[in-house]
Amino acid sequence: MPPRVPSEPQITFGAEQLASLLSTLHELLAILSPDGNILFASSGFESQLGYAADQWIGRPLADLLHEQDAQTMRHCLQAASLRSVKKTPVRCRLRMKDGDWRWFDAVAHSRLKDPAIEGIVLVLTDASAAHRMESERQVISEVVHALNETSNLDQLLGRIHQALKAVVYAENCFVALHDSATDYFHFPFLVDQFDVPPPPQKADRSCTALVFRTGRAMLIPQSEFDRLAAQDEVELVGSPSPAWLGVPLKTPSATIGVLVVQHYSNEDAYDQRDLEFLDSVGGHIALAIERRRAEDALRKSEFMFRLLFAHTPLPTWVFDVETLQFLQVNEAAERLYGYTADEFEKLSILDIQPEGERAGFAEHLRKIEAGRHQEHRKHRKKDGKLFDVEVVAHSLDYSGRRVRLVVAQDMSERHLLEEQLRQAQKMEAIGRLAGGVAHDFNNLLMVIKGHTELLLGILPPTEHVTRKIEQIDRSADRATSLTRQLLAFSRMQVLQPKVMSLNSVVEDMGRLLPRLIGEDVELVIRGASDLQ
Repeated sequence: MPPRVPSEPQITFGAEQLASLLSTLHELLAILSPDGNILFASSGFESQLGYAADQWIGRPLADLLHEQDAQTMRHCLQAASLRSVKKTPVRCRLRMKDGDWRWFDAVAHSRLKDPAIEGIVLVLTDASAAHRMESERQVISEVVHALNETSNLDQLLGRIHQALKAVVYAENCFVALHDSATDYFHFPFLVDQFDVPPPPQKADRSCTALVFRTGRAMLIPQSEFDRLAAQDEVELVGSPSPAWLGVPLKTPSATIGVLVVQHYSNEDAYDQRDLEFLDSVGGHIALAIERRRAEDALRKSEFMFRLLFAHTPLPTWVFDVETLQFLQVNEAAERLYGYTADEFEKLSILDIQPEGERAGFAEHLRKIEAGRHQEHRKHRKKDGKLFDVEVVAHSLDYSGRRVRLVVAQDMSERHLLEEQLRQAQKMEAIGRLAGGVAHDFNNLLMVIKGHTELLLGILPPTEHVTRKIEQIDRSADRATSLTRQLLAFSRMQVLQPKVMSLNSVVEDMGRLLPRLIGEDVELVIRGASDLQ
């Protein structure tokens, strides 16, 4: 038979021995009753939290817990006691003696049935560093999510601020964005206990301006501020704060602004770890802000384009170069062509061409080079009426598609105006000719009248001769009246207002008009006796 192997000796501890052994541990360990009261506390309470271990005997653990973690710990202890779960991990915050909070990973071991313990053993391991790293990663993740989920810069900055509060004290926080054109800081986001959002400020000698100029993250407690102020590097802007932390917001190409957090009462509110964290996350925040600003600018640009497109008085449309389908039309095009916007969406550019030109027009479009193109064409309205248009087309990229923006102008009115202009020019030429003829004719009449006066003076006054000469003189007077009318028509005679008989004027015009309107028209003039 094989030799018998002696069994290992079993060591049994009594309650007093176990308590003595646990008291030597420097880890944070507690034995709790099922309802959460502390039955035993290790020396870690003093080394890690600052309390004397015996001062917590008999007191509830909840007095040490953060209020947001109390419910979670209560469920953990209930699970350990009622279900005899041996290990139930949970992360919680415990209040230190100086008032700060520290994160711990807690594991509960059920030892209720162990006569030497008869309680729940709670082992707490410092998790501040791990929690800090997880929170920092979460902040970066929140920045990315906010960029994808929020629609404008204000909402983005608000989401970033909420994320930062999980890692650093950020109850007083602002973002200053620099305008390189004016060298001013603008403040799109500010939450503060005392200050309100200021108007744009010159980038002068504030702490914010110093961080922006140097491009370095700076932790400026009151002592450092006093030193910088003595060297005339900075000056006080806003309410004084004993703890000030600012980091530059840098994109790969430029520094666009500064992110600042500050504390108005605790000079030790921030440390080097906070500075390194904010500095590392500042680049992500800067890229998010820059992208959102670019998207906002693009949206404004698109809005202005749509506004101008919709309200331009000339018919305007966009059509796809490949399919020739209308993509968008304005109201002026709807009014001119007679189609509604919905009807236009079902049409192509060929549908407004004359029927006989559609096949050739498609080939014509393919030959047009990219860029600006201008030509005159005939278009067809919904009712089939053809009219002349002048079109100006520009090649564009629209949502990844090759399109053309077309502005059309109805030439019918222009042709009418041009015809009216030509007619007016003809009438002006006729008037000038009539004026010239009237002047020459008037000179001849002056000679005739002069000779009639001479004849009346030198010839014997016989009734027959005198009557003939007077008839010549009256005819010259009527011809002189005719020349005055021609000069008035040509606007070559200075007009002077005077009292006149309308009947006489109408009768005089009646003698002139028959020669103008032709022999196929009979002119009848009936004057009124009361026209003076």
